[in-house]
Amino acid sequence: MTLPVHTKTRRRLAALFSVPLAFSLIFFFVSQASEHQETRLLQVQHLTGCLTLLRAHARDIESGERGYYLTGEERFLSPLEQAHFTLGSLVRQTRAQTQELPRYHQQVERVIALVELRFAEASQGVEMKRRGTGSGADFAHRLIQSQDTMDAIRLEVKDLLTELTRDETAILDAQHAFSKWSFLFFSAGSLVMIGVIVWLYNVLLRYLYERDVANENLKTSNTYLEARIEERTRDLTHANEELQQFAYVASHDLQEPLRTITSFSQLLAMRYKGRLDSDADEFIGYITTSSRRMTDLINGLLALARLRKSGHPTTPVSFEALVEQAESSLQAAIRESGALIVSGPLPSLVVDSVQFSQVFQNLISNAIKYRRSEPPVIRIEALRDEASWMFSVEDNGRGFDPQFAERIFGLFQRLNNREDGTGMGLSIARKIVERHGGRMWAQSNDGVGSTFFFSLPVSLEAKRDEITQPQPTEVSPAK
Repeated sequence: MTLPVHTKTRRRLAALFSVPLAFSLIFFFVSQASEHQETRLLQVQHLTGCLTLLRAHARDIESGERGYYLTGEERFLSPLEQAHFTLGSLVRQTRAQTQELPRYHQQVERVIALVELRFAEASQGVEMKRRGTGSGADFAHRLIQSQDTMDAIRLEVKDLLTELTRDETAILDAQHAFSKWSFLFFSAGSLVMIGVIVWLYNVLLRYLYERDVANENLKTSNTYLEARIEERTRDLTHANEELQQFAYVASHDLQEPLRTITSFSQLLAMRYKGRLDSDADEFIGYITTSSRRMTDLINGLLALARLRKSGHPTTPVSFEALVEQAESSLQAAIRESGALIVSGPLPSLVVDSVQFSQVFQNLISNAIKYRRSEPPVIRIEALRDEASWMFSVEDNGRGFDPQFAERIFGLFQRLNNREDGTGMGLSIARKIVERHGGRMWAQSNDGVGSTFFFSLPVSLEAKRDEITQPQPTEVSPAK
């Protein structure tokens, strides 16, 4: 499976950026290791300096002691006194360095002990010289003893400095290697980063070029599509106008021959009913019934044509008054069937009063027409949510199979006898609701009644002081 281009580009970018990132991490770790070696080198050098100073102190002590023995003058004790003041701090400093380099701890302690021993020996000899308690043989013995201590100091310091020099050389070699690798990794990472930047620059230029080309193509396509849409809109508008005109003219033109057929068929029925045979009476009844149904169909087509040409309402209408108007128009059918219509609180909305009077009249008429043996009970209610008002017209009639809940709104669709209604009423009602920005649907179960719902947007709500009562209008039920 071929991956999209943008996915490939993302993966390529991730791979390219990971390479300099890896080089940067390696360079960081190498730098850290180099800094560690540099710190260790400073520690070794500091310890070397401390040992050198200890050895120099021991020499100063020896020099001052010998001069005082030979001359007896106090001025030769100056190096010894100076060593006495600085030896303590130097010993502390040396021991602090051995904490960072523990491997030299024992050797450094031996050197410190020898230097302190040498200082103690010199101090005792000088004190004996001052008091004049020692003989020449005693001072000769002390000089030999001090020489042995000095030899031991020189030997220990020499061995220790040799080891420190060896470590210093190894550290310098490691530092050199780390520096070389750091330079190599830095150079390689820089070259890779430069390559990534150059690649990104080229990709960006290509992207900008392709975007400009795509924009130009899009503008060209949009211009072409707008021209095509405008042309198609003109064609559809013209065709729709022709279709509406044809339906209107055809409906009016069909009225005249239908009226003639209806009139003469009724005249035949009145004059010759019972005077001809039963077949003739039946045929005349068929003609009368069919002509009346054809008249209803033409009236439905005229209502549909008028619906398409209606303007937009601007006046708020009380839906309670619309229901009362529909009840008044269907008063005869209500009395004959014994129907009970229960209406809850209904809102006032900016709608076409004539059209929605037709909606309620159609729904109530259907509930009465398709009733069961018991008197029909019709409940009309309205509920509001955040976006819309939902109206419901519920009855206890015959109902219908739920699988036909959408089919009943089709033009010329009937679930009952073909002689019963035109099959246009619910289709016109739905178009009225949709024309006002809502929708219409139904729920039912066969034999237990039906509920017809339609919703309208809350944007059609009106202020209370703007509400007007619709004028009574007779609208014949279409189904």
